[in-house]
Amino acid sequence: MNFDRLLLGLLMGTLTAGGLNAEEWSRFRGPNGSGVAEVKDVPVKLDDGTLAWSASVGKGWSSPVLWEGKVYLTAEASDSKRLVKCLDALDGSLLWSYELPYKEHKQHHFNTFASSTPFVNEAGVFVNWTNGETVEALALNHEGKLLWRRENLSAYVHEHGSGSSALVVDGVMVVRCEFQGPENVILGLDAKTGETKWKLPVETSKNTYSTPVVRETSKGREVMMANEANGFFGVDVVSGKMNWQHNPGYKQRSVGSFGFDGKRLFGTMGSGGGGKESALLDFSAGGDKPVEGYKLTAGIPYVPTPLVVDGLMYLLGDGGIFKCVDFATGEQIYEERLTGKGGSSTKFFSSPVAADGKIYCCSQRGEVLVLKAGKVFEVLEVSELGEAINATPALEEGRIYVRSGEELKVFGKKAKVKG
Repeated sequence: MNFDRLLLGLLMGTLTAGGLNAEEWSRFRGPNGSGVAEVKDVPVKLDDGTLAWSASVGKGWSSPVLWEGKVYLTAEASDSKRLVKCLDALDGSLLWSYELPYKEHKQHHFNTFASSTPFVNEAGVFVNWTNGETVEALALNHEGKLLWRRENLSAYVHEHGSGSSALVVDGVMVVRCEFQGPENVILGLDAKTGETKWKLPVETSKNTYSTPVVRETSKGREVMMANEANGFFGVDVVSGKMNWQHNPGYKQRSVGSFGFDGKRLFGTMGSGGGGKESALLDFSAGGDKPVEGYKLTAGIPYVPTPLVVDGLMYLLGDGGIFKCVDFATGEQIYEERLTGKGGSSTKFFSSPVAADGKIYCCSQRGEVLVLKAGKVFEVLEVSELGEAINATPALEEGRIYVRSGEELKVFGKKAKVKG
């Protein structure tokens, strides 16, 4: 057996120990999109002294995901081509890349053609994105070979580009196709073959970017999501039927994803000026349909996703307002502005993540602000990485993976190979 491979297996076994029953950071924002990893020893200061490795990965907003000692992400390449990339978590070396051509379309200047984060599990690597005027999805195996590709799943109407990330639940890949087109649908594809298992028509909505989360119900699993025209709703994974809907009449789009603790779901709606509408849906009384809770309208995020840790919810606004509230009641505990070392406001499009009592917030100015979790606001460290951070970091035991500019930088435990 190759010694490096053996060491990698031992190292990654150590790095994932203690993480939600060894559940890996395999989707956007990790286990069930929570943004929380039950790991320790993630460094607070991110600099040359804690840098394990860095690698050039190309342009893209997709967040890194992890599976069995490998790192996956997507990126733009030259000549209207884009890549699904797989790197070795040991040292950042490129193991393989899968290249596909794409047709450009109109999008916001902050967006890219590689903004959707892959989903990875034992069956393979799953990606959905837009291509010209259509939506497509594909699956690769762990050696980078194409398993299937579905083109022209739905019409895509150009606006700000796309960004909703891949999700696979119980062998079903959920693909969102809500783009103000002639047919607005949510699709359930067979993860093994790519064939359509179900199609759920929904009301015409402003383009949607949020990625669903999963809830266990008495009848099985459902995916919970939101859009402007349909509000918040839950969809049965097996049948594709809508289990429930909360729709008081929203006027804004769903961009950031959701805070969910197994009992309560919180999400926001907004527009270019920031978050403006929200809902807290409470399942804690039992039953499969939610009860409406509080609403927050001031100081809430539009792009960054809410973060729920130990009964507290942290809301990072796009303009840097950081709010902490009691998740059950919505009562505000504190509200502060994150300014970093520059002492002035900056934008935040990356979603905050948490581990071991610390919260990591990454800015467009290229700073990583580490806050102490809890009811008292405290900035533990501010690190400057030099390039804008728009992707959301990945966490594992002793490490944090940060996509900064066109590089992936990994801070924390280093693998040392003895001669």
